[in-house]
Amino acid sequence: MRSRVKKSMYKKIILAMTLMAFLAVISACNQDDATDFTLVNEYGEDVSLTDKERATVLFHFTEIG
Repeated sequence: MRSRVKKSMYKKIILAMTLMAFLAVISACNQDDATDFTLVNEYGEDVSLTDKERATVLFHFTEIG
């Protein structure tokens, strides 16, 4: 009986945490203020990641060894 209560409680906790994470993502996606993400390229110019007229390709190199 006791193990059933524990399993039931764990399931409820996992369900509640999943629901809270889902609601957090939905609320973050529905924000009206548009944040402009910019990076600085190798020439020192600001490059907008949200520019819809010009595609941006990002490369990330890591050193191995």
